Amino acid sequence: MNRQQRDKQSQFVGITGADSSTATRCLEAASWSVEAAIDYFYSNGMQPSRSASKRPDRDAIHRLFLKYKDEDDEDVVGVEGISQLCSDLGVEPDDIVVLVLSWHLGAEAMCEYSKKEFEEGLAELGCDSIDKLRAKLPTLRAEVQEAAKFRKIYQFAYLFSREKGQKIVQLDVALAMWDLLLPVTRWKHSEAWKDFLRTHHKRAVSRDTWNQLLDFILNTAPDFSNYDDSGAWPYLLDEFVEAQRKELQQQPPTNGMDTS
Repeated sequence: MNRQQRDKQSQFVGITGADSSTATRCLEAASWSVEAAIDYFYSNGMQPSRSASKRPDRDAIHRLFLKYKDEDDEDVVGVEGISQLCSDLGVEPDDIVVLVLSWHLGAEAMCEYSKKEFEEGLAELGCDSIDKLRAKLPTLRAEVQEAAKFRKIYQFAYLFSREKGQKIVQLDVALAMWDLLLPVTRWKHSEAWKDFLRTHHKRAVSRDTWNQLLDFILNTAPDFSNYDDSGAWPYLLDEFVEAQRKELQQQPPTNGMDTS
């Protein structure tokens, strides 16, 4: 199998709990379409019975916690432990899949997982080994493409990004998180928004601004033609739209000819 096929196999296994040979057989029957292979799997009664399915091994999960926990804190996986976990999973700490994993673990603070978060989260995911968690990564990564789950992950990211004892997120942290969640492939004005905040805001970002930005992105035309200036948007969005409209007006008109 090539790398793309292996990724699809891992995604299939993570969703269905099937073994790798069953995954390969279903994917081959469905011309390597994951969605069609899953339909084939269930329509042909290939899923294991509930009695045959295995619950995650809690002792094995606890051993994983002991492997990654902080040396100075018996109840926390800290920065070094998370870094090692990422290394074992073959991902960088700033990979969006780590944020999705943190959401599933219910992490309350960046760069640490409590014992309860780590162990209960992995049990809920059905992962009692690094190999199982690694196989789950394609499924977790795909969740940012699902609108309902992306909204939950996006809203979680704000709470996750706050420093302990703080109610709002500092601008530099918010910008870094937007880099992760809102690349230009998701929102064409992402870089313009971040540049606007660096130049005109220079302060922490409120939760209201954070959450309403996603609604703004989903409901506003790329040229802002349907933006309601009298709507109940945060003032920052009003100012951003005004600045972008001015910039668009200042652009020289085109005659339809390619002058490059």
